[in-house]
Amino acid sequence: MPPSTDRRSGQRAGLKQIADELGISMMTVSRALNGRGDVAEGTRLRVLKAAKRLKYRPNRLVHAIKSGRSRTVGVMISPWLSFNAGIIHGIHDALAEHHCLPILHFHGVGPHANRDEAELEYLHRLLDQRVDGIIFWPSDESVSQMYLKEVWERGVPLVAVDRQLPLTKADFSGTDDVAGGRLVAEQLLALGHRRLGHITGEPWVSTYAERRRGFEQAVARQKGIDLTIAECADVDSAAAARAMLSRPDRPTAIFVPNDRMAPPIYAVAESLGLIIGRDLSVIGFGALEEAKWLRPRLSTVDQRPHEIGRAAAGLLLDRIEGRVASPKPRSARVVPTIVERESVRPPRAR
Repeated sequence: MPPSTDRRSGQRAGLKQIADELGISMMTVSRALNGRGDVAEGTRLRVLKAAKRLKYRPNRLVHAIKSGRSRTVGVMISPWLSFNAGIIHGIHDALAEHHCLPILHFHGVGPHANRDEAELEYLHRLLDQRVDGIIFWPSDESVSQMYLKEVWERGVPLVAVDRQLPLTKADFSGTDDVAGGRLVAEQLLALGHRRLGHITGEPWVSTYAERRRGFEQAVARQKGIDLTIAECADVDSAAAARAMLSRPDRPTAIFVPNDRMAPPIYAVAESLGLIIGRDLSVIGFGALEEAKWLRPRLSTVDQRPHEIGRAAAGLLLDRIEGRVASPKPRSARVVPTIVERESVRPPRAR
């Protein structure tokens, strides 16, 4: 019986067992398994066949020590929303295609996941696992290079998703939010709406600010448009909507930069006797699962989170594989698309 796999212990064959069975050197086996071009094709095929039969699996720990690569990537994104989960899915798929393993590690759940000093602690934990790179959703866009000092000192590539870090050299993957805001305005204008409302969300959040910028730029290109802007936090969207919809010249359509802000708008409209999709159109942003639960279903903007995740992984792999040497941050912005549903219709004649 060849000295391959011990069926009773369940141990798998190593390079030596394959070499002994085929009567060749361990170096030749290693080169064949690693796809080196200095191994004859016939020998390579014999090695691969034997490796499969003997259930050979490479020792990743040994490989990491020798190569300095663990082929693991830290992912600090809480999966609490369908949007987040879509990004994680995209990261996973892209990494799997390159035989890399994601390690999902995040602090807390809900909208405040990864906030406060725990974010930095979790980054350091991933660094201690010797990951080749980190993809994370930053809790604060204003963090500096010093905040990520240990990441840079260890030479670990970093990609931020959804929120760019302009004060650091981290790469970025996210939505083309300016294009998204523009798409919303063009959609409403094409349907004939001339009195528009926009509840902006917190003005210091860059994603909201860019959606507003794209929306206002598109509206400004048209003449005779009445645009009402309400700057407020997410939690104050109901009060802003009530003030906006109580006016005699109320908007016929309202754009909110986050799907989670839409339910309060629906409630306010109902309290005022307005029917969504007839008296008032409402469009959100994010294509969250919750948007489908509203009645009528909410029109929204699909940020294509799977593509954002894939792009983030691509940026990171470029750094890991040495395809990009410049420290200058790079960005990948995915252009979103409109999801048309029943909450948006042409304005009703008054």
